[in-house]
Amino acid sequence: MLAAFHRLPILKGLKARSSTQFVFYLVTVALGALLAAHLIPLREIPSTIDWRLLALLGSFMLISEGLKLVGFMGWIAEGMARAGHSLSKLYLLLLTGAFVLAMLITNDAALFAIIPFTIVLGERVRLNLRRIVIYEIIAVNLGSALTPWGNPQNLFIYHYYRLSPGAFFHESYPFVLISLVALFLFSSLTLGSGEGRDLGIATGDEPHVSWNKTAILLGLFALLVLSILHVVPVSISAGFLVLYMGITLRSSFRQLDWWLLGTFLLLFPTMSMLGSALARALGTGIGGHLRVYAMGIGISQLISNVPAAMLLSRVTADWRSLFYGVNLGGLGTVVASFANLIGLSLYLKGTKADTWRGFLGEAFVWNLLILVILGGIFVLIIGR
Repeated sequence: MLAAFHRLPILKGLKARSSTQFVFYLVTVALGALLAAHLIPLREIPSTIDWRLLALLGSFMLISEGLKLVGFMGWIAEGMARAGHSLSKLYLLLLTGAFVLAMLITNDAALFAIIPFTIVLGERVRLNLRRIVIYEIIAVNLGSALTPWGNPQNLFIYHYYRLSPGAFFHESYPFVLISLVALFLFSSLTLGSGEGRDLGIATGDEPHVSWNKTAILLGLFALLVLSILHVVPVSISAGFLVLYMGITLRSSFRQLDWWLLGTFLLLFPTMSMLGSALARALGTGIGGHLRVYAMGIGISQLISNVPAAMLLSRVTADWRSLFYGVNLGGLGTVVASFANLIGLSLYLKGTKADTWRGFLGEAFVWNLLILVILGGIFVLIIGR
C-alpha cells in the first residue's frame, strides 16, 4: 500500500519546481465545488477579495526575488559560511539566519535563500543535512511571526483586524522570543556539537553584489513597510516597485511563484464562503481564548495556517488567540504551512540521496515535539 501511495502523481509533483502548483489546483477545485453548491454567486467573488492585502503580499514576494537576483542573499550566505568555524557554530548560524531572514523578507523567501545554500554547503561539510533543513523550516515558521509582513497569516490578521503596530508587536515579540529559546535548546540537544573542531570550509570567491540596486530595493522594502503601517498608500509603494523591477530586474517576474500568489487570490472567496457557513453553524462564535487557540492549531494541520486564519477570522474577534494558534499551527503536518511544502520541494529537488518518506517521517516527529512543548507554554500565556 505504501508503494502505491508513493507512486501518486500528487506526491511526485512535490519534486517539481513548485509544490504550490498542486495547492493552487486543489483550491480551484474547492472553489468550484462551493460555487456549484450555490453558496455564493459568481458575480460576488471580486467583492470578497482584499486587493490591498494581495498587492502587499505580491510586492513582498517580488522584492524578495529582487534581493536574490542582485546578489544580496548570496552575500549574506557567504558571510555565514566564512563565520562558521565549527559544526555547532555553523548550525547556530544557519538557524539564526533562517529565523532572522523570515522576520525581514517573509518565511517563503527565507527558505528559497537558506535551503539551497545549506544543500551546497552539505556537499563540502559533513552536515546532518536532513535534520538541519527540517529545523530551518521550523525556524522560518516561528521567526516570521515577529512582523506583520513575516508571513501571509500575519499580514492577513494585521490587516483584517486593523491592528496598530504596538498592539501587534506586544503579542508577537514574546511568541518569537520563547520560540527562539526553545528551538535553540532543542536543536543543540539533537544536532550534535561537532566537538568544536575547525571545519576548514573553503568558501568561494566573494559574491558579486550590485549595491546600488540593493540600496534601492531596501528603500522600496522600507516603503512597503510604511504601507503596512498605513503611512504610505499601497498603490504608491507597489507601483514604484513594479516600475523599478520592470525596468531593471525584469527576470524577477519570471522567478516569482505565481502559483502561490494565485492560491492566495482564490483563498479569499473560498474562505469567505466556508467562513459564512461556519458562522451559521456556530451561531454566536467559537468560545473562549483557549478554544480559538486550539482551533487555530488544529485546523492549520488540515488546511494550512493561512486559510485557517482566514476561516476563523469570520467567527472570532479574538485576534490574539488566533495569532498564537495559526502561527504555532504551522508546525506539525506537511500541509500545516505553505512554507513546509516549499521547504520539502526545495530539499527533494536539491538532494538525490533522500526520499520524501524519510524526510516527512523525521520532520513530523521534530515538528510534533516542538509543537507540544511550545503549545503547552503558550497555553499559559493565552490563559492569562
